[in-house]
Amino acid sequence: MEGFHSLMKRLKRSQALERKKAISAPLQAFEHVWNFGHTEAPIGDDAAIMKVGEDYLLFSCDGIIPALVKQEPYWAGFCAVLVSASDIYAMGGKPLALVNMLSAPDEQLSSLIAEGMAEGCRKLAVPMVGGHFFPYETEGVATAIIGRADKVLDATKGQAGHSLIVALDLVGKPYKDYLQWNSTSFLSAEELQRKFNVLPALASSGLAHAARDISNAGVLGTIVMLAENGRCGAEVNLGKIPKPPGIEWERWLQMYPGYGFVLAVDPSKESEVIRAFEWEGIQANVVGKLTNEAYVIVTADEESSVFWDFRENNLVVETK
Repeated sequence: MEGFHSLMKRLKRSQALERKKAISAPLQAFEHVWNFGHTEAPIGDDAAIMKVGEDYLLFSCDGIIPALVKQEPYWAGFCAVLVSASDIYAMGGKPLALVNMLSAPDEQLSSLIAEGMAEGCRKLAVPMVGGHFFPYETEGVATAIIGRADKVLDATKGQAGHSLIVALDLVGKPYKDYLQWNSTSFLSAEELQRKFNVLPALASSGLAHAARDISNAGVLGTIVMLAENGRCGAEVNLGKIPKPPGIEWERWLQMYPGYGFVLAVDPSKESEVIRAFEWEGIQANVVGKLTNEAYVIVTADEESSVFWDFRENNLVVETK
């Protein structure tokens, strides 16, 4: 691939990954308060895991970048629901309910943001049960969500030797000029829910061990986070990552895909997991594996590059 090494350097320095790295500073304040007896795993996964009876309660929150809320208030509201629900599905759970925090300088903008959230709730069949509103303030929207699972796709359970599968819905188009792939808003509620329900089905059947939803960190950044959670390294074949035709690699690898997940599975279960996604029209490929090394290495054709070296830097959570 022409310019492969310079591409890897630019992606590593991307604003999205810099935003992820910034999490580690405030995270330190919670080092001794994340568990008072019921939390199953440390902070750092897509959602918190708490054991309640025979099931697991999942709890997460997400906010939307303020610039997007200002420029695209309806879409930002929709995405605020989508990203939180995706966190729950990535854990192998199903969403139960949402609350939101909304701020806007005027009634028109607040209504557009709220209408976008309501559309997300309708598409995903997740009730919005409350929230908090700051009128006459800067545009902003965030959601918190609870979900439930009988078995969890805990990102810390990824192990060296597990295959990495990337599942992406390539039916869609870029959302205007943003680094966002719209694979969701045009689907019916039934279609969208069927696609997301692949994840809890894989968890319940034991076909997958760990997963992360592909966030604004992009495919490679999400693989780094999954490896970091499991205190592993990874080998990734760039050419195996599903990609729509007509979109350059550099742009695609930075896009929030709407529907996208990275999973760690036993090599013997690869074909079953891939079939589960393909049944719902989602492209899924084995793109590499988790390793015992302290770095994530990416290959393309005959070239390779260390994309992330945990001996030098963590991305979100401490691994040293």
